[in-house]
Amino acid sequence: MSKYVTAETVSPGHPDKIADLISDYVLTKALENNRSSRVAVETFLTGTKNGGLVLVGGEISEIANISTDDIQNIVKEALSKTIKTSFEDFDLDNLSIYNELTPQSEEIRAAVEDDEDQGAGDQGIMVGFATNKTTSFMPPTFDQSRNIQKSLWDLQNIDEMLDLDSKVQVTSGGEKTKVVVSTQHKKDIDINQLHNAVTEIVSQNVDQNFQLDLNPSGSFIKGGPAGDTGLTGRKIVVDAYGPSIPVGGGAFSGKDPSKVDRSAAYAARHLAKNIVAHELSNECLVRVSYAIGKAEPYELTIETYDTLHVEAKILNDFVSKFDMKPGSIIERLDLTNVNYRTDTLFSHFGHAERNWEKIENI
Repeated sequence: MSKYVTAETVSPGHPDKIADLISDYVLTKALENNRSSRVAVETFLTGTKNGGLVLVGGEISEIANISTDDIQNIVKEALSKTIKTSFEDFDLDNLSIYNELTPQSEEIRAAVEDDEDQGAGDQGIMVGFATNKTTSFMPPTFDQSRNIQKSLWDLQNIDEMLDLDSKVQVTSGGEKTKVVVSTQHKKDIDINQLHNAVTEIVSQNVDQNFQLDLNPSGSFIKGGPAGDTGLTGRKIVVDAYGPSIPVGGGAFSGKDPSKVDRSAAYAARHLAKNIVAHELSNECLVRVSYAIGKAEPYELTIETYDTLHVEAKILNDFVSKFDMKPGSIIERLDLTNVNYRTDTLFSHFGHAERNWEKIENI
């Protein structure tokens, strides 16, 4: 029996990713105002009979100096990049935007200090992965899905007949690669023209024969938060490596780097990628866990899937060069000086320009 692998990605115009983007806009603004800001922000958005609702809530340091006017501007800017068309129940000019941010918990603040041995901002389990099967060091099926999605996003932004919500699903392992593409469009679109354009995109990103199923619902006119609710953190598999790789329990977006859900996941990817890039193994999964307020990880496990190319001692010596305490991670990857507005798009991993994707000279 064939071994099938399926992976899905979504565009920045998907309502959940819009929510992630708004939360990361808030985070980036807070860190620009003060690098010591503590941020744990979530966004909810949906269509309503009165034109649409966006709710931004969570905990944030007072030193972040984020006002209600800032939230209004952030929401409108993020939406302008991810939605082309207003609908009656999600009108870009008639939204109810609510700021429900509250001060950070004093108990959490006291447990996390800004120094090399600062404690983790929460307990949790984080996972990093890399493979030499792709140039991005990402799982192959997920990589194909994402590359199709990125090319589709470029088309959506220049084609007046397309809007910006979409999903791409790729199933590999059979005689043909099965590709499902759902893309939002205007009512009077030429379906044959769209099919030809999407077929060209898929052919550029899938090496073998493929079967394309375009908009299996028949049409996809009403999308984004007009078609479905959006919520920060609901796409954690899409944000990571796809379903073939385990995920930790926490989402990334809207969290400052003291939250190991984000920073340690980035550090785990950095370590896994460097192990593979330095040809110590073909594939690597790094798992790390923390307790709130404690700096030292409670677990650091390196899985090489029986592809280890060196003695265990050499691997252990290599791993020891990557300090996994939160303060060291933040300093090594410069995580208080990052434009988090871009990091939530098309997975948080596999983009060569990001700090945690750097191959170190070791």
